Amino acid sequence: MDSEDKAFTILKCPITVPISLEGTQDSNHNKMTTEDEVKEVNMYAPDIGPKFYPVKGNVVTAPIITKNLPEAFSSLPICGRPESKDRLEQFQDQKIRDYVGGGLSEEEFGKLAKYCSPNHLRTGKELIMDTNLPAFGFLPPKKDDKVCEEGNQLNIVKKFKLRVEKDKTNLYVKKLKYRGMRLLPLTTEDEDNDEINGTPLEPGKDILYRVRFYRPFMCGKERNNSRHSVFTCDVVVSGQSRLSALRERIVCANDVDVRVDVSANPTELPQTTAKELFPSGFMFINNVFYVDEREGRVDYTEPIRLWAQRRAMGDFPKVDMHQVRLQDLVIRLGHPEVYIHQGNCEHLFTFSEVRLVGPAELVMAEQLPRHTAVLQHQTVYCTTCAEFGAKWVVVGCPRVPFDPAFFCDTCFMLYLYIDGKKIGDFKAYSYRGNEINTLKPLG
Repeated sequence: MDSEDKAFTILKCPITVPISLEGTQDSNHNKMTTEDEVKEVNMYAPDIGPKFYPVKGNVVTAPIITKNLPEAFSSLPICGRPESKDRLEQFQDQKIRDYVGGGLSEEEFGKLAKYCSPNHLRTGKELIMDTNLPAFGFLPPKKDDKVCEEGNQLNIVKKFKLRVEKDKTNLYVKKLKYRGMRLLPLTTEDEDNDEINGTPLEPGKDILYRVRFYRPFMCGKERNNSRHSVFTCDVVVSGQSRLSALRERIVCANDVDVRVDVSANPTELPQTTAKELFPSGFMFINNVFYVDEREGRVDYTEPIRLWAQRRAMGDFPKVDMHQVRLQDLVIRLGHPEVYIHQGNCEHLFTFSEVRLVGPAELVMAEQLPRHTAVLQHQTVYCTTCAEFGAKWVVVGCPRVPFDPAFFCDTCFMLYLYIDGKKIGDFKAYSYRGNEINTLKPLG
């Protein structure tokens, strides 16, 4: 697993977290009670039960009981939401003042805030970017040259510039693993929109999860492995959401098409999709099968669980994903999990982050789950004109030097049909892969 895929979390060590100090202070702030018992919350579950495969490494955490996060940090001044975004700074100052206590005056509290300010950690040479979103490529854009004058003197930037000067055919950029990734940050413009009736998440009590999905691959003999897992999308989901809601956010080209040969009459395309015909699927998270058992679905996991029992591997539990919320899961950050649908289309995914909602985040519950990063898929163009996006996949055609071959609508009808009747023996399938691309290639 590359460094980009490491799990970012403060929960790295199997420790218990003190959550409350049972000492109280009177109105004059002159005395404290003698009780200072500390209640401890265990954030980790025992790693027991059957396993299909052991995964070890410094980027994989122990099983985390995520629903204990709000209780573990309940003593910190992170709960609550200001009346408006304009009062966020005053709101946070008051929360810290109440947490510190001691009956400090305005002047004393101002001095304390000044002494404890993170600005003391600055050196004065930090790079200041006008945006936190990466631009296309790996070098700073020209408009940031003035801002990044000191950054341009870094050795790593100089090395990159030398590499770009020598790379006349632009081959190096094609080797970058995340060269096509685009960030889609959570927006807060709709927070004050009266048309949205969603309930805002409560800071300090609600939990956010970040899930990274990777490109699917076929299981069995036709399995095609690349040298590494290819990132496809990043999804942020709240702990209140059901696991089935997370499943609905997974975009896969195998769901949008029906593999039916329509070469005899290409004008009569199927009116349904593969996801509607075959809606079954399951997720395998922390050695538990979460099956979509809603109406019309079948259980893919039954033969797998029976297979494991016959080989004395253990009894793997099965849970209905529509009855489980994210906050009820026991997860391992950085651990590869599996999502399977359409029979044998397998996606790997990982939980890369779990944290509490902060006071500065104005996130609506109805806005989640949502994508925050996607892979910029390249458009598949017609192999004949190389000008328009492909709409058809042709297989077994003797008149085409490629198998399979992609065609746009115009080339497909002009080259393979005469008066609406196909020429020769071939199979044709509709192709909608270009339609699900979230971002198109840059012009």
